[in-house]
Amino acid sequence: STHGDFLDAMPDGDCRYAIYDYAYVNDDGCSFNKLLFILWAPDSSPLKNKMLYASSKDHFKTQLDGIAHELQATDHDAISAEQVHAEVRSILTRK
Repeated sequence: STHGDFLDAMPDGDCRYAIYDYAYVNDDGCSFNKLLFILWAPDSSPLKNKMLYASSKDHFKTQLDGIAHELQATDHDAISAEQVHAEVRSILTRK
C-alpha cells in the first residue's frame, strides 16, 4: 500500500484509530521502521464520536507494543507524507 492509499482509507465524516508502519531512511542511509499511532478525528465527524475516540485512546494504546509516536489529525494535511516524515524525523536520534 502507498501513503495515498492510507489517506484514502481515512473517512471524511468519522473518527478512526490507525497504526502506520513508517519506513524511513536517515541522512546516513540507515533504514528505520517506526510504528505510529494515529487518531483521525476530522472536524466534520460528530462531536460524540470525537469525544469517544479521544477518551478511549489511551486505554487502546496501552494494549499495543512498539508505538514510537502518536499523531492526532483533523485533516489530511496533518498526516501528509511530508508531515509524517517531519514527525518521525523529530523523534529519531540519528537523523
